[in-house]
Amino acid sequence: MESSLEKDLREWRENRGREMDAMATSREQLFALPQVPSFNKGGRRVRVNGQEVVVVSKARRPLPS
Repeated sequence: MESSLEKDLREWRENRGREMDAMATSREQLFALPQVPSFNKGGRRVRVNGQEVVVVSKARRPLPS
């Protein structure tokens, strides 16, 4: 009887290990950071409240009234 319990425990550990590996790879794919273009490739830098900020798009103009 003890040998069947040990066998069941070993199988459970192997299955658990496979499940955890699968979860880890899916988690890595889910939370992978997208490729963001570098801000050093242009863009206008403006100082705001003493900090340098990169302007990535033009400001919208107000609609004529």
